[in-house]
Amino acid sequence: MPALKFDTLDYVKQLTSAGVEAQVAEIHAMTMKQAFGMYIDDVITKDYLDATLDARFAEQDVRWESRFAEQDLRWESRFAEQDLKIEQRFAEQDHRIEQRLNGFEARLERRFDQRFSLQDLKIDRLDQRISSLELNTGSIIVAQRFQSALLLLLVGGLLVPPALRLLANFS
Repeated sequence: MPALKFDTLDYVKQLTSAGVEAQVAEIHAMTMKQAFGMYIDDVITKDYLDATLDARFAEQDVRWESRFAEQDLRWESRFAEQDLKIEQRFAEQDHRIEQRLNGFEARLERRFDQRFSLQDLKIDRLDQRISSLELNTGSIIVAQRFQSALLLLLVGGLLVPPALRLLANFS
């Protein structure tokens, strides 16, 4: 810090020019110099004050940044804990939903299996009935063809002799 300057010679000249005796002016200048010397260490310059305040504010900034960093870490830790809890809850809910859906699917499959087995049984019965009807129809067709052949022979036996006689008459 730059020291304050007190020019005693100039002070003595000013006092003597104002009419003060030279010896009194010199004693007064010496007293003033001693008084300024005692308090000069307590005088603060603007540059010294600015430098001191800048250093203090820098220290304070470092402390604040440190505290903010600590708070950020604590918040991040808390958010991470909450994220983990939420993810666990979602996983539990997903598991429960999956179990319930699997139960529903199993019940649906059992019901469909029961219905399909009943329908398969009904279809088997229908197939048996249709097979027996097909056999009956086949035997009816065979019987009908046989009867048609017999009828044709009968008609042929009845119509052929008169037709031959008629042809013999024309020839």
